[in-house]
Amino acid sequence: MNYRKNFIFKWQNMKLKNINFNMYRNARIITHNLLHSLIFRIFAVCFLVLFIFSTAIFYIEKGYTRTITRHGECEVVESNINSIEDSIWWAIVTSTTVGYGDKYPISRLGRIIGILTMFFGMALVGVITGNIASTLVEKQLKEDRGLKPVKIKNHYVICGWKKDMSMVLSSIAMRKEDFAGYDVVLVCMAESEQIENLKSNIIFSNIHFVYGDHIDEHVLNRANIRYAKKVLVLADELGKSGQDADSRTVMSVMSIKAISKSVYVCAEIIDQKYERYLRLSGCDEVILTNNYSKNIIADVFAKSGLAHVIGELIDVSTPVSLTTDEIPVHFINKPYGELVEYFARKNKILIRLLENTGNFYDRKRLALQEAQKTPDISKLVDNLRIVKTMIPNYPVLNPDKNYKIKNFSKAVLIEGTSEII
Repeated sequence: MNYRKNFIFKWQNMKLKNINFNMYRNARIITHNLLHSLIFRIFAVCFLVLFIFSTAIFYIEKGYTRTITRHGECEVVESNINSIEDSIWWAIVTSTTVGYGDKYPISRLGRIIGILTMFFGMALVGVITGNIASTLVEKQLKEDRGLKPVKIKNHYVICGWKKDMSMVLSSIAMRKEDFAGYDVVLVCMAESEQIENLKSNIIFSNIHFVYGDHIDEHVLNRANIRYAKKVLVLADELGKSGQDADSRTVMSVMSIKAISKSVYVCAEIIDQKYERYLRLSGCDEVILTNNYSKNIIADVFAKSGLAHVIGELIDVSTPVSLTTDEIPVHFINKPYGELVEYFARKNKILIRLLENTGNFYDRKRLALQEAQKTPDISKLVDNLRIVKTMIPNYPVLNPDKNYKIKNFSKAVLIEGTSEII
């Protein structure tokens, strides 16, 4: 019992020492930053100069008298600066060009010091105003050039550039209600004119811009990628070949996942052979642009009439859309047929399921924990093999009505009604 008390006492002392050490270290860092800041240096110089002027005026004016002639009569005038408080007050009022006139020097030397104090005050105002103006201008220039770090959280990050970037963002905004300009960070190496043209659209006037290569972790950190809600990596069209763009997409996903594995990442590639590398990098969703267009052309040519159907489903301006929706919790481990009937009552057509949705890193980690719970070695090996072959957003097309719905699944739906002409 005594041993346990001693252990707790030592542990509490160690914890207290760590807290004190952290407080001391933080205090040292704050003090160091303060002493090396420009504002502190300006105020230190101001204080020193005003101290010299106020001390000099105090010793010169204290007890000083001067005889002046008014209307033919001699009059003795005494200085009204007779204490150190008076001299400090006079120095501050004079240097700030306020000039109340309640305290003033009457000696020649005192007036010379007064003139120097006035010039110092005017120079001080100019220095402070200039520094404030330059700071504001520098801040605005950094923001315009995309060099300013982004502080927002739970935002969307888009890496890369498309020639029709405005159309891409507009289409996303029409499909996603919470996609607002002030919640979007664009990371690319586009020219300032291209960004200005994009921001000329009132919808994206508040979009955040980070200039730099999106494979660089320092650039991604400026976009606050760690706290992003979702990241879209585009096949960059800024003078890059298809193969080079795909290679950079893979490197960008690797950099993002190195910063935070919990960020949901969608990536676009041109060549399908890079899909494997994206999966290994931990990419949650892969967009195969060229494959989609080729398959659509082939299907339309082989089966007449599909062009209108596909066009209406993917056109953001039509009332009918292809979408995903969360599956209510009480349908987990229930037959697929019950879910079909549930969405049919809501005038939605269920066409498929997506399994292992959400952040794939979290899904795989949870699956691994579940796989290790069994004491049977052979079953454990089988479970680990299943975990290894897991695919994010795995599509289950038109399953049997008795197919059991798994956890972390989503429904793929057709919703809306076509206008009858």
